[in-house]
Parts: sequence; C-alpha cells; structure tokens
Amino acid sequence: MFDPSLSSGRNNRVNLSTGGASSSSSLLENVRAERLLREERIKQERAAVLIQRRWRGRREGDKVRRELLSQLDELVTSDVISSAEVERRARALVIMSRWKGSVEVTGRVDRLLMGLVRSGREVDTDHGGLRILTPLRRNADYTSVIAMILRRLLALIDQDPTSAASAEALAFLESTSDRKSYEKIGCSPAVISELVQAMGRIGWVDGLVRILAKLVIASQPKKKHPTLQPVVRLLTAPITLAPASPEPLVLEPLINRLLAFPALPSSIPLASLTHLSQTLPIFTLLLPYAASHPSILDQADLGTERGKTYLIANLVTFGITGGLLARHGSGAAAAWVKVMRHLLGGVGAGWGLWAEGDDSDDEDVDMEPAGPSLSAAIVGTVQPLPAPKRPRQTRPLLPTNISSKLLLLASPAHMSALTTVLTSPAAKAPTSLLLDFCGFALNLLYAFRGTPKWEGTLDALLVGQAGRQLMKRIWREGVRGRWSGSQHKSSWELFGQNPQASTLLLATQMYSHYLLLTPDDEFFAPNINPFSLDEVTEISAVWRDLAYWAYMSGVDDSAGEGRRMGNDDERGLITRAIVRVAERNSRRQFLPDNHWVMISRSENEAFIEAAVLEDADLMGDADAEIPENELPRHARAKQRLSKRQMAYLSPRLGLLNNLPMTVPFVTRLEIFRQFVEADKRRLRLDMRTQNQNSRYYNGATIHRDKLSEDGFRQLNNLCSFLKGRIHITFIDQFGEEEWGVDGGGLFKEFLTGLSKEVFDTERGLWLVNDQNQLYPNPHEYATEAHQLSWYSFIGRILGKALYDGILVDVSFAGFFLAKWLGRQSYLDDLNSLDAELYKGLTMLKNYTQPEDLALNFTISKDEFGVNKTVDLIPGGSDIAVTAENRAEYIQLICKYKLDRQIAAQSRAFFDGLSDLIDPKWLRMFDPKELQELIGGEEKPIDVDDLRAHTTESGFINGDTTRLFWKVVKEFDQDQRRALVQFVTSCGRPPLLGFAHLNPKFGLRFAGPDQTRLPSASSCFNLLKLPGYTDARTLKAKLLQAINSGAGFDLS
Repeated sequence: MFDPSLSSGRNNRVNLSTGGASSSSSLLENVRAERLLREERIKQERAAVLIQRRWRGRREGDKVRRELLSQLDELVTSDVISSAEVERRARALVIMSRWKGSVEVTGRVDRLLMGLVRSGREVDTDHGGLRILTPLRRNADYTSVIAMILRRLLALIDQDPTSAASAEALAFLESTSDRKSYEKIGCSPAVISELVQAMGRIGWVDGLVRILAKLVIASQPKKKHPTLQPVVRLLTAPITLAPASPEPLVLEPLINRLLAFPALPSSIPLASLTHLSQTLPIFTLLLPYAASHPSILDQADLGTERGKTYLIANLVTFGITGGLLARHGSGAAAAWVKVMRHLLGGVGAGWGLWAEGDDSDDEDVDMEPAGPSLSAAIVGTVQPLPAPKRPRQTRPLLPTNISSKLLLLASPAHMSALTTVLTSPAAKAPTSLLLDFCGFALNLLYAFRGTPKWEGTLDALLVGQAGRQLMKRIWREGVRGRWSGSQHKSSWELFGQNPQASTLLLATQMYSHYLLLTPDDEFFAPNINPFSLDEVTEISAVWRDLAYWAYMSGVDDSAGEGRRMGNDDERGLITRAIVRVAERNSRRQFLPDNHWVMISRSENEAFIEAAVLEDADLMGDADAEIPENELPRHARAKQRLSKRQMAYLSPRLGLLNNLPMTVPFVTRLEIFRQFVEADKRRLRLDMRTQNQNSRYYNGATIHRDKLSEDGFRQLNNLCSFLKGRIHITFIDQFGEEEWGVDGGGLFKEFLTGLSKEVFDTERGLWLVNDQNQLYPNPHEYATEAHQLSWYSFIGRILGKALYDGILVDVSFAGFFLAKWLGRQSYLDDLNSLDAELYKGLTMLKNYTQPEDLALNFTISKDEFGVNKTVDLIPGGSDIAVTAENRAEYIQLICKYKLDRQIAAQSRAFFDGLSDLIDPKWLRMFDPKELQELIGGEEKPIDVDDLRAHTTESGFINGDTTRLFWKVVKEFDQDQRRALVQFVTSCGRPPLLGFAHLNPKFGLRFAGPDQTRLPSASSCFNLLKLPGYTDARTLKAKLLQAINSGAGFDLS
C-alpha cells in the first residue's frame, strides 16, 4: 500500500564530495537539487503517516459502528424492558443520532427511537413514573439525553406529520412534557427548569411550528387535521412545565414564530384555540416580555412586513375579538400599546389599503415566506425637492380572516377601550403608558393613512367625554410646559430625537381634526372645547415656533432612529393645525395681535429682499423672452409649484405660501408688489408697452352700451399678454369715437365699468349670499362651454386689476376666496354660502337620534323650478343617516355645496386669474386679506392720510381747498366712503394707505361757477371742484354730487 523505499530522513546520506562537480556553480546546483529532494521525501513521509492514521481511525470506527449496530439490533428485538434498559437505549440513541450514516443506519436509529417511544411511555413499577424519565432521579445531566430524544422525534414527525408513527410520537412527547410526569418521580424544579432550557436550545417551538404549517396545508377546507390538537398542546408545554421561570429561548419563538403564523386562530380546531386562549399567557407573559425586549419583534418571521401583519392580526383575535385585552387591565394595555407601536412602525406605505383586503371569500393562507418590509420614509438626506413617491410594492391579497382582524385595530370599540384605560381614575394608568399610547396612535394613523380608517381612528379618539379627557391629559402630562424653548432653532433641528414629540404630534393630530369638525359656536364653548382659549394660545405658539424653523431650516426625511430634524409629514401636520386655528381667529379674534408674527420690523427689509431674490431665482431669467403661454411645459409647471415643493426650493417662499401669517401683512403686501414689479422687469414691459408692434401692446374699441361684450371679444384671447398696456378707445351712444388720450385712466374706467357688469347677478354668472358676497352660480347652465369662457375672462380681468394695483369694488364669499388659496372647504365655510343649511347641519351634528330625521345620503337641487335629487355617494338614496355615519354625511353635503357644484366654474375662473397672477403670490394671504387686496381695506377713511397724498392744481389760492378739507373732516365715515367711491370708484381706502393709490388722489379747479356740482374723473382718481367760497355751499354741492352720482367728465 505504501512505497517501501521510503525511509527515515536521518539515515539518508548527504554527498559532500566535490569530485563530480566541474565548477563551483555546478556544485551549488547539485547541493540545491539534493536539498529539494530531501524536502520532498520528508513531505511524502508525513503524508504517509497521516494517511495511515486516518485509515486506521476509519477502520476502527467502522468496527465500533458495526458492533453498535449489532447491539442496536439486540436492543430492538430484546424483550427485557427495564428502566435501566430504557436508559441504555436512550443513551445509545443519543450517540447514534449524531452519526451521519447511511440510510440503513438512519432506519435502525428510527426503529430504535420508535421502540423507545413505546417502552418509555410505560410506567416503572418501582417508582411509579415513566421509564424514560426515571433516570432523572439520580442523574440531572440526563436532561440532555431527554432533549436529544425530543429533537430527534420532532425531526421524525416533521418528515410526515400525518403518519401513524407521528401520532404515536406526539403522544410520547405529550407524556414527557407533562409536569405531572416529573412530579411523580420527585424531580426538583431546578431539573424541570433545566429541561425547559434544553427544549429551548433544541428549537422546540420552531420545530412544532413547522409541523403545524404542514398539518394546516394537509387539512381539508372545512375539517382540521386531528393531529393539530396535540401539536398545539405541545407548543404550550414549556410554559406549563416551568411557569415560574420562563425560558427566553422558548418565549421568543412563541412570539415571533407561533403568533406570527398566518391566520393562526382560524387554522386550528376550536378546541385548540380554546386551549391557546386559556394556556398561552399572551397578556401576562409574552407581550410584557416582547415590550421589554423589542428587538425580538424584528427577528425570525417578524423580520418582514407580512410577518408583522400576521402577528397583529393574531393578537387582535385574542385581544380584541376574544376580549383578553379588556380582562387584564392597564398592565396588559401598557404592553399591548408598546408592542403594537413597534409593529406598526415597521409596516410600509399603503399598508392600510392592503389591510382593507378585497371581497374574495378565499380563506386560503399564503404559507410562503414574506418579502422584505417596506420603508416607512424616504431614505437619504434632505433633497432640494420632495423625493418622488416610489411605486407601492405589490403585496399578495390578504384573506378576509386576516384583513378583517387588522381593521379591528382601528375600530371605535378598541380605541374607546384604550382611551378608557388612560382616562379612568380607577385604572391609574401611568404617564409612561400615555407616552407609549401616543406613539402607538401615531403609528396607527400612519399605517391607515389614505383610507377611511385614518379618519375613523381620529373620530374614535375624540368621541364623547373620554375623548376630551384624553386630550386634556395629553396636554397636561405630555405637552404643557415642555416646549418652553420652542422659539429656538434647535427645537426643530432636534425634534426627531425629542421624547416629547409623540405627545405633541398626537395632540396636534387630534385637535386639528377636532377643529375640522367643530363649528365656531362649539369652539368658543368652554364646556365643549377640550382646550381653553388660553391653552389654544399656548399650544399654537409652540406650533408657530416649530413651523417657522421647519420652513427656514428644512426637513429631514431620512429613515431610522438617527433622524434629528423633523420630517415633512410633521411639518405639514403642524402647518395644518396652525391654518385651522388662524381661520378661527380670522372669523372671531381670540388670539393676541401679531400672535403669529415671527418677522420683526428690523428684519422686514432683509426678508423682502431675500424673498424677491428667491422668487427671481426660482423663475429664472432664461424665460424672460418667451411669453408665458408659449413656455414649454416644464417651465410653466415651474411657475405653479405646490406649497410643499415651494418649501423645499425656497425657505422664505415656503413660509409665505404655507404660513403667511408669520410675516406681517404690510410686509407681504410689499412683497406682492415687488413680485409684480420683478415680473414686469423680467418681461421688459417698460420697453415692450412702448412698442405698438409688441404683443404686450394691445388696443380695444369699446362701445359704451356693449362694454362687457366688446371687452370679452377683443381681450379674452390675450391671456398673459394682458400684463402689458391696453389702449382703450370708447365709442359713444351715437357711434362716435370719444375724444381723449388714454394714458392709463381710460383702461381703469373700462375696468371699473366692466366689473360692475360682469359681476351683476342679473347676468346669471354670479349669485350672492345673505351678506351680499359673490360666488359662482352653481346651476348646470353655468357649466356650459361659453359660460366657462366668461368665467376665464373675468378671472383675467380681475388678475389685470391685481397686477396693475387697481382696486375693484367687489366682495367675494369667504369659501370662494379660500379656493383661490387652494384650501379645502369645511363645515364652517358653509356659513358663508348658506347660513340656514349651516345651522341645520350643526344641529344634526349634535342631535341625539339622527335616525328620527329620516335623512339619507342625497341632496336636492333646483334647476329653473325643477327639483332634482342627487346621490352624495353611489346608492345614497338607500343609505340612511345614522349616528355612526352622520359626520360623513355632513362632510359630503359641504363638499357638494362648496366644491362639486361650482368646480368647473371655479377652475375656469382660476385658469384665467393665473394667466396674470402667479398662484403662489396669492397664497401669501388669507381669504380676508385677499379680499382687501382686491377691493381695499375695510377700515375708516383717514382724512389726514388722504390730504397728505393728494395733488392740487389750478386753484387761484388755497381758500377753496382749505374749505374742502374742513368739510371732509366733518364728514362721517359713510360720507367719506361715498366721496372716495365717487372719485376712485372704490369706497375703501387702498391697502397701506392713500400713498399707494394709483394714480394719486387729485383736486383740480373747475372754474368759478359756484352753481355747478363737483364732477369726477374716476379713471384718474380726480375730483374737479368749482371755486366755492363758503363751506356751507361747498358741503351741500359736494354731498349732492357724491350721493347722486354726478356724471363723468373727460377733460
């Protein structure tokens, strides 16, 4: 077998003779060659020794194996079955089980194992216990032998769980895992605890869950496999064996393997489900352990979104459907919210839609491994623009027995139960539970975002007295006094790591939703509003500070616990809350003056300059030569960025578009004018309007008796070119061209006259509410193409007035102005459209039994005397309004009246308006401020301000003007407004005072004839005053003129 010529290295002779070498170099080569030969021989000798050793070991091992196999054959066929013989078989089995032998060896081991199963279950006549367990009386280390037998049996059963041998093996396992079996032989608790630890080490739960999965697949649709029952009992065996000393290696797989099993309750027999409910300590042991060791909620089957989803569904079945959560008090609730908070935090976007499932009756459960979990946030650093939404990952449809359980997590009953625990004095829930609950509720809202359950969850949190008490407790213990440093920049930059952030965010979510559903009367009622007005002031100041720095410093949408700064969702939430409080305050002030302002007077100039530069940078100069309507699509889109995109691109423009109230009104007005002037410079209108060949220089011939028709026909198609100069030529009633040179005043006169005609409700395009405020006519005929063209034209004309700083004496309804700003309409907005309907819906909101009113989800509308019924939702006529769905009914009514009916008309109007006015410029104002921007400020006429900014010309001396100002000073406010209306065509003073009236208010001498009445050229804001010499005559003539509307004199 081996080369006999190999011999020991020390007997080899080394030839040191140099006789055979012809030279020194050849001598060295010979020596080197002999050395290499010796080294090779040494390697061969060592290899030979190793081979011989391995060969002898293998030969001896085969010999021992044959002897053991022979003994095994004797053991299997032996009729002697004593406790000692059983122990001998068990130990031999342990040795053989470690061999990776042939099929023959494995078969012998399995036969021995089954023989041991049959003999080991028999009772020892001497000690009264099972023979397989009797050695534990004298050898504590025998637990390792028992554990190895259990592991081998689990592997054997796993091969074919439905076989008869498996049933026999399962019966053996039940006997050996029964605590009474160990008590009969006098085992100490320490030995039993050691056995349970060994069961954990061999993967007891993991093995049984694998077997469970195969049995579920093998079960018939309506008949569970009978072997499932012993398997379920065995899963709880480690708990019953050592209830006082639970083993982590057992507890953890019970949580992240057994309870993560898909549709576990419906996959096992009813008896097994009852056993689990009574034996498995979910709320007393497993959930508290998971709550204190949250890392296990991301391991094993819980490393995926699907695994977490299955665990949530199973816990809901036991806790909510089975009532176990309610039975175990605040301690169980604390563990529940901690675990659910963690699990929901690990699901991806769109999870709530997935949880809603479909209408399939298929109850089959997909047993394949779940895929990777979805990220809950955009990964990466802050981007210049919001990262585009990733396509939602395709998820397999959930069977209804899972999806229905997931929806219970957001059910009113569940939320009410948790709320009761938190607010009931008897429960004595600690503040730590409140903090965990806030995190749980936020993650639940995120998970169901985009589904009806999102709103339903908020409704459930706010319902009744418990909801108000919850908000009060969150405020008292989680928010109040904890944000004293919110005015500092660091409050937002470290927001993501602030432990108090969750309570503030949930309070913000709840109160913002409360404001959405609550009319003003209830808001100002102290016994209904969960916060006092002082508390609203305090929390809104915190929101203001955080939001200000959120827009000025940016957001961090990176995922993970390392996030420091607040993210975009949090900024958006706080912004919505601020806007809703600010809207309340604008209707009825309760906040201090300048409560929202964050820009001081000293910062105004710098802020204005920076905002204008940011806008110019955003618009760019490259498009200056191209008319807006000829810009490529991407360039036009750049001018209509959303408020969210604006916040990413420009901090100041983001602040102005999202939280304009933080900047003083006068500052925003100045910024608006600066934006317009910058736009004129960008378009080079100062040069182009002088060139009659420019597209920004246009003329119109207007017949006095066809003012609106001529204007529509000649100017509507100009679109954005209306920004330039419009030269007006009037044709009088005789068809003659009127004398005069239009230096801008004629267009103002045309615009003034046109606005009176197009906003006349007799024309059918507009209606007025009970406050005489305009809104689009909702009738169907107003949606015809020709009528929509008129709405676009009116939008352009009003945009031209705003662009040129011309005040228009028109007042719009608040809900319609809110649409200019891109805001949705809610219940309180309905008051500005239909006060009676608003009162009725407010009553319905608080009505005890809305079912008695016999309402359904329809609404009636009148079309020229014909009453029509419209379904608010498909099949609405068959859906009754109840206490549960009345909030939805109220919102649908508001949406129909405020949105759907006038959607096409509003869209056409805004399209025309946006041809001249960038939408982001308008978003710097609230509806009330926007109305002032259109028609001037609703405040008293300041005669001193008017006089200081009036030009006087033609008077021989100052007597007449001194008398004029003396008389006007004595006028009451109505008379002063009538005077301003007479001269400027608008009875309200311009924003920021008469210094900003364009052209300036003027007085011109109209001759010495004191019998004449004063006249006005409203296109030039000019009053022509005869040379009156006494105050009495001047006052009488002036009042007669302004109250009778003396005619226009073009001179």
